[in-house]
Amino acid sequence: MKKIKLFLILIFCFSLADCAKRGIPEGGPKDESPPFLINAEPAENSVNFNENRIRLYFNEYIKLKDFRKQLVVSPPIDKSFYSINPQSGASKFIQIDIKEKLENNTTYVFNFGESIVDNNEGNPLPFFNYVFSTGDNIDSLSISGNIKNSFKREPEEYISTFLYPIDENFSDSIIYNGLPNYVGSTLDSTNFKMTNLKKGKYLLVAIKDENSNYKFDPEFEKISFTSQPLNLPISDSLELKLFKETIPFESFKPFIETTNRIGFGFKGVADDVKIKILNHQNIQSILTKNKETDTLNYWFKEFEYDSLNFELSTTNYKKNYTLKFKESDKDSLIITSSIKSTLELNEGFKVISNRPLVNVDPEKIKVFNKDSVSIPFDTYINDNQFDVSLNFEVLPNDNYIVNIMPNAITDFFESTNDSLSYSFKTKSRADYGTLKLGFRNIQEFPVIVHLMNNKEDIIRKIILGSYEDPCLFENLKPGNYFVRVLFDTNKNGVWDTGNFLKKIQPEKTFHYPEEIVIRKNWVLEEKIDLTF
Repeated sequence: MKKIKLFLILIFCFSLADCAKRGIPEGGPKDESPPFLINAEPAENSVNFNENRIRLYFNEYIKLKDFRKQLVVSPPIDKSFYSINPQSGASKFIQIDIKEKLENNTTYVFNFGESIVDNNEGNPLPFFNYVFSTGDNIDSLSISGNIKNSFKREPEEYISTFLYPIDENFSDSIIYNGLPNYVGSTLDSTNFKMTNLKKGKYLLVAIKDENSNYKFDPEFEKISFTSQPLNLPISDSLELKLFKETIPFESFKPFIETTNRIGFGFKGVADDVKIKILNHQNIQSILTKNKETDTLNYWFKEFEYDSLNFELSTTNYKKNYTLKFKESDKDSLIITSSIKSTLELNEGFKVISNRPLVNVDPEKIKVFNKDSVSIPFDTYINDNQFDVSLNFEVLPNDNYIVNIMPNAITDFFESTNDSLSYSFKTKSRADYGTLKLGFRNIQEFPVIVHLMNNKEDIIRKIILGSYEDPCLFENLKPGNYFVRVLFDTNKNGVWDTGNFLKKIQPEKTFHYPEEIVIRKNWVLEEKIDLTF
């Protein structure tokens, strides 16, 4: 009997051990919660502040990350007037020591941005403010609004909003080299709200502050601004449109890409660039822009040299470079087709070169359909100097052969093609859909209509000069599309961005909010109201 009891006890113990083993947690979910304030001395929103020390207590150990870049005190206080600890390591509180007397009857805001993070996972406490007043009242004015992208359909997240008082010390340059008095953010939405503001006249700007320095860096940041100063208080909700400025052209040191091709990196718009060699005469050259990168390619016919002295110039820019000779590979002419096996209706056939082209001989090119009937065509070299387009009537449910005989295409270096042949087919009209758009409340023509895919690539474009102009997109592949309308105010055929210093807002755009689904063999009609 004792043996049976002992056996049962052992079984029970092993069962408990097994249950305990299976119940041991192997790790919980990652902490993604930011820290939060549990107490402040003096309390938040204190009035008649006359202390020389502030302590902010948090629910967990925190540390300050890049707070020197992110902390903004408004109105501004000289950094020697206060200190903040701890500046390194973890703590459950932040201590602010005030070393100088503050202005009377003033509401102060210590905006820590996203510099307060928990010690374990680095989760930020977003745009934490500590507010107090040296007077009897806390400034309580506020502004709010919405920030959208002026050109793209998808909005930006984490846009910073900055307010600058317009007083005797104000100048437009403050957004480049000064700090704002007030800071806000949309966080992960498109809405913003700025609180604890003082009555007055302000400039409001919104910036995609990529480097979190509270300044506008036009080379890589987007901006929006109000056309007129804000006189607080205001009750209206504000709408801002974010845009990227066109930066001035600037070139960089050239580099040898191949024996007869030199690259010049650049930023800005390279529309009227000229490049010439100063230390050699009668150099045959051609200038192209790389399709993939911001690089200008200077092609020249090969000759012997030790070094090259270049002058690069535009209407408002000039710079000289010296480049020493270096052995490198040579380019050779390569011709490829723009398609593989299927030519979409409403799409043209072209061949693409890796070197700039100077001539195409249509007498050495033949186009045949599936019945071996010769098809008439036109051909030309595109403006990019690399593509040869063949324009001919493309019919549905047909097969085509393009034969390009030797020496039909000549590049800048007088190289020509070998014999080339491309075969492809077209689909039935029933494989495509049609979209017909109608518009209401267009205030001014022309407007540019973009049909885009979900990556915002422009699939088709139509310019409307009046209500009588049809907006018909035929032979569309089945799929999901979006519509963007550009209001071409200056009638130059393209969308123009804005400029802060010139006080130019970007041209208006309208994004139709509905996704348009195109199906095979369908005709879809959509009416779009362009009322803002």
